Amino acid sequence: MATFFDAWHFDGQSAVRRNVEIQAIGNQFYLLEQERRHGPFAFGDLKFLETKADATIYGLDGRDGWRLAVRGHVPAELAPLLPPVKTYGGLIDRLGLGKASLVFAAISAAVVAVVLLSPQWLAPLIPSSVEQKLGNALVGDFGGRFCDTPKGKAALAKLTRSLDDHPRDLQVEVANIDMLNAVALPGGKVLIFQGLLDQARSPDEVAGVLAHEIGHVRERHVMQGLLRQMGLAVVLGGFDGSGGSSLNSLLSTTYTRDSEREADDHSLKALKQANVSPVGTADFFNRLAAMDGSRDLKDQQARTMASYTSSHPLSDERRKLFEKAVVKGSAYKPALTPDEWRELKTMCAQDRDVKSGWGFDIE
Repeated sequence: MATFFDAWHFDGQSAVRRNVEIQAIGNQFYLLEQERRHGPFAFGDLKFLETKADATIYGLDGRDGWRLAVRGHVPAELAPLLPPVKTYGGLIDRLGLGKASLVFAAISAAVVAVVLLSPQWLAPLIPSSVEQKLGNALVGDFGGRFCDTPKGKAALAKLTRSLDDHPRDLQVEVANIDMLNAVALPGGKVLIFQGLLDQARSPDEVAGVLAHEIGHVRERHVMQGLLRQMGLAVVLGGFDGSGGSSLNSLLSTTYTRDSEREADDHSLKALKQANVSPVGTADFFNRLAAMDGSRDLKDQQARTMASYTSSHPLSDERRKLFEKAVVKGSAYKPALTPDEWRELKTMCAQDRDVKSGWGFDIE
């Protein structure tokens, strides 16, 4: 038994819009136009195109320009024979909007997790040789700002050996930069800025800071920070020649709080192995606390908030950590002799060839 439905039709050969009736017979249909009959056509060859206010429009496979529009709402008797209407897209229409929303929310959460966590598992997979090349390309000789005197370098090498079992993997340098800082860079490079040496009152203070930066190297925090800051492109494609810009980005890269605490733990272990007192490092952080204001945060909630909004633990918290590690009655020894300490602190001043200032486009 045939069933008829109201529609209009373009045959794809002319621009004439034809008012027709759909005559459905099993899985096929005819289009009836006054005394003419077009077809037969297979319902399986129809494809949904769009929905308009007054009609649902379908095309026919292999027939460009062929259109069939069912007027008004698609009748319930005809709907099972026609291709499904696509409202949002294939996947969403198949799942339904509610289920699709849950699926996409889960996918979004997974993507965010990968972005946040991938540096932790990607960094150990990157060969040391690749990281070494990145470090060389990025840092080089730091624009001639590395200080070099025989006695100063000897003192620095002695300090490094006492804090690490594999010092040959490291390149520790003093940079003639008036900034109270020390940084770890790719390829096992650690830079101590002259400004830190000027502020330090003992070699023990520098030992704790240096051991902290070595901790970043050994825990692969440097590569994690590089991946987080610049993405895989820097590993796959290297640097684009804008050395100052890239170096500026890396120097401004912050580690996670967990990474900072891991580096502090590494520092404490290194100081213990070298039999160097943590008191010097605690004193250093005590002075920093006076500068950054963390020592004056009395309210516990304010201290907690400040700690969690900072990538580094508060200096006052770090002071307490190193003070707590002091073993009473221990026969600690100085990290360097007075002569070695003097040679290290004055190495940049004695080096007549070293350049001063950044030398890079660093803001």
